Amino acid sequence: MYHFNDTTFPNTTTNHSLSWAAQDSTYVTLRRSATGWTPLVTLKLLISIFSVLLNAAVLLVHYYIPAYINHFSVYLLALFLSNLFYILTSRPMGILDELYGIYPAAGYPVCVVYLYNKVSSVMPVLFHVLISLNRVWAVTFPISYRERHTKRLAVYICLGAIVYVHVLNFPPFLVDSLLYYPAVYAKYQDCGHISTKSLDFNKADEVLNRILPMVVVMVAYVFIIVKRWKKRHANRSVQVSITKSTPATNPSPQDGATKQNPPTAVVQPARPIKSVRPFVILTLTSISVVVCWAPAQTFFFIGLFLHISLPGVVFTTVSLLYSLQMIFDPLMWIFSLSSAK
Repeated sequence: MYHFNDTTFPNTTTNHSLSWAAQDSTYVTLRRSATGWTPLVTLKLLISIFSVLLNAAVLLVHYYIPAYINHFSVYLLALFLSNLFYILTSRPMGILDELYGIYPAAGYPVCVVYLYNKVSSVMPVLFHVLISLNRVWAVTFPISYRERHTKRLAVYICLGAIVYVHVLNFPPFLVDSLLYYPAVYAKYQDCGHISTKSLDFNKADEVLNRILPMVVVMVAYVFIIVKRWKKRHANRSVQVSITKSTPATNPSPQDGATKQNPPTAVVQPARPIKSVRPFVILTLTSISVVVCWAPAQTFFFIGLFLHISLPGVVFTTVSLLYSLQMIFDPLMWIFSLSSAK
């Protein structure tokens, strides 16, 4: 989902990159050299294409069927939009770089757009957190949630999340783009190199933008499971006590019961054939965190904090799992649909 920083893991780069890095310690490489049409590059391309198609399709469904849009779906729409933005601004250039080494001819502005994924990649992660926190609010304070949570509030929360991401991550990116990246690009004509003077704080980024959101999502899911279990247990106890204390009665017309007029039919507004089940969304989000996020974050934690170099094949595997998240997100919405009642 985000650009994996290879600077901390020199064993994941090519031999050419390793020998070059040894010759010039002022700069380090972020990418492999062009490899052409390998099975790995083909798989990355297919994942990117399916990600774009699925996220765009779900957004179009909401556009043509506005009844699907409610206070909860706002977070999902923000997630799909951020997925599309990230894929379209970073994946094409990354794949072209691996295929043909296109950056020397692309120009520095293209390099800056590609490196912006250091900022844009955080937004999908944060929207997963907002989905989990939204469910925590709904389960913990249901009355407050029903009365105060509206589509407008959800939009404001999503916009606030975007502002938060840029306040936290955009200044270092901007400084690097103005001070360090131009000199490196002018020297090597390659977007795959950055200065060691860069403000790209790998450890802070890993903790604040990757590990902490993952922990929040998982803890929120466990918390909601416990709350739901307690609520069901309490409801079951109340039902049992009512059944024991209330005698069964069978009123009949002979007992003086008055005849009730049939209820007046109420015209209901148009609703979609299917509706989204928020708890299913939350469950699938938590599963995707374990399957797609956790391996990648474990890999980077080991490299950044324990300084243990893992084989390049491990990096390739976890990066592919992470990229599958953007396919899983729209599928998560599709699988959560049920017949509207």
